[in-house]
Amino acid sequence: MNRLLQGALALMIAGLGVVSYKAWRYRSDARTWHERWLALHSDPAHRVRYRAENERLRNEGVVAGRVVFLGASITDQLDLAGEFPGVPFINRGDSGQLVWQQLLRLEPDALELRPEMVVIKMCAINLLPDAPPFDETQFYFAQMADQVRARGVKLVLATTVPVSRAWDRAEADGTATPKIRRFNEWVRDQARMRRDMILDYASVLADDEGYLPDSLTDDGLHPNRAGRQRMISLIRSVVLEGRGAAAPVGPIPPGAIPPPDAGAPVRVVDAGGVPSQYLGPQAPNTPKVD
Repeated sequence: MNRLLQGALALMIAGLGVVSYKAWRYRSDARTWHERWLALHSDPAHRVRYRAENERLRNEGVVAGRVVFLGASITDQLDLAGEFPGVPFINRGDSGQLVWQQLLRLEPDALELRPEMVVIKMCAINLLPDAPPFDETQFYFAQMADQVRARGVKLVLATTVPVSRAWDRAEADGTATPKIRRFNEWVRDQARMRRDMILDYASVLADDEGYLPDSLTDDGLHPNRAGRQRMISLIRSVVLEGRGAAAPVGPIPPGAIPPPDAGAPVRVVDAGGVPSQYLGPQAPNTPKVD
């Protein structure tokens, strides 16, 4: 009998332990997701990160040769200050961001700093299967470009860095690379049509099939030190030496991937507002401009 009572007591204690653990996990998970929800809705673009530094730079006034690099994790990992000492290059990369978040940061993190030039770049995560649709991604990127041009600031369009074959298979079932190549052709075409400068990272990082070689990456998504050095060399050539002007508009070479929707009208939205995935679909009568 004593053994039965002891066994029952042990089972009861174990059951209480499981219930307590589940309750603790529930509270912990609920708190985590609530904090993420609050952060996303209070500051969806994470503008707080550079707020203090931006204030300091604005107080400096106009600085000759100031260039702002706006991007996500790959831009964030570039050591611009170390590679270009004394050159007023401002790194405004923020890891994990989609292009609509960069659009919300464009004004406070770039244009309000009164730069001579702005580099805009987006990462391959924008082209994963669960990311916003391809045309929305183009739209947000085009909105950034139009806002920079409208302020009379020189614009540099950067192509998206490719991903490795293994990463593409694991994260996107092999669908990311065709989208990256398609997007980059569209970016190059936009640069040609608008006479913007082009920082063609993909051209110095991709292999013949459009993948990021394993020798240039440690995780399949981000360039390693060797890959970043190629990017730095390109920045030196294009931005410092001015050898990044886009080629004049001309016929697309035979066999080249045609840019999707080249020259298509772009919808107008309030760039300072909340992106469409929080407000619902765009109204069908949204005005369009060239």
